[in-house]
Amino acid sequence: MADLRISSTAARRIARIAARAKRPQQKVLDEALRAGLRYEEWFRASVAKGLADIDAGRTVPHRQVLTNLARRKAALARTLKKAA
Repeated sequence: MADLRISSTAARRIARIAARAKRPQQKVLDEALRAGLRYEEWFRASVAKGLADIDAGRTVPHRQVLTNLARRKAALARTLKKAA
């Protein structure tokens, strides 16, 4: 495997977080990397799913989205008015 490097800015951030949390820098780095990779995998899968939905015609027209949001906003306003 190739050598991996992090920027000096990232290293300082890791050191600062580790010091505040009183945890080893390697643990902070490992957890941050795991979280970042989980997010990256989730994001890419979500985009792929969205694109597949578009290709399959599973979409809602923009006008319908706006109408639905307006209804929900009005319902929330009524609920808040009753609670006041």
